[in-house]
Amino acid sequence: MYKGCCDHGHGIEEINLADGINAILDEMILNIYNLQGTDGSINEAVTKHISDKLWSGVVKGFGGDLASFDFDTPDYNMLKALKENVWQFSSAKNYSQMRELSDALLDANGNLKSFEEFRDAARLINDKYLKTWLKTEYDLAVNGAQMASKWVRISADAGILPLLQFDAVLDSQTTDLCRGLDGTILPIDHPFWNRFYPPNHFNCRSTVRQLPSGTVTQEDKIPSSEIPPMFQTNLGKRGLIFPEDHPYFIR
Repeated sequence: MYKGCCDHGHGIEEINLADGINAILDEMILNIYNLQGTDGSINEAVTKHISDKLWSGVVKGFGGDLASFDFDTPDYNMLKALKENVWQFSSAKNYSQMRELSDALLDANGNLKSFEEFRDAARLINDKYLKTWLKTEYDLAVNGAQMASKWVRISADAGILPLLQFDAVLDSQTTDLCRGLDGTILPIDHPFWNRFYPPNHFNCRSTVRQLPSGTVTQEDKIPSSEIPPMFQTNLGKRGLIFPEDHPYFIR
């Protein structure tokens, strides 16, 4: 799912499965096999595990949890929105996982696999969802929360710092997507930021710099870039980590 999307080849930090999750996953595999599929519900224990991991990334990136901020302040309200988004995403992720596990019950001829065959296939699916893909999603949670926190500051200081400058990390690993946007300076309320405020893809390293003044990019000189559809929005402004166009939500 997450191919060709990185500015760099490594994540923020390793994610390890919590103690006991493997036993929960094996129980889930057995239940799906015995029921010969899923009834469309989610596994609450697995969903909570996913949500807890992603929320820890949000807290890391934002610089605190809900208890760190006064009730009903901009920081608190942003974090509250991010937490709701993380739970919805985790539920959608587990739903997709359960659907894929159900699809793995049958062999190429449409016959029910033996339990051993299904279990081996199911463990590979679970590794994909809870190790490989969860790592990428965790990194986005950290990065997205950093940019959401920054948007709170941007909004608060808009009166004295009315401009934003797009800042890409320029090195051999930078994507053309972000390289072409680097240096763009526009007012905070310009439509450009509704589309190109970072992150613009998975593992995006770009950020923005808030300025009191500067040479504003001319309208006919404003660059564009082919951002993946699910990132064509200002996630920080909207209080999201995972956009509605993510494949989990679509499915």
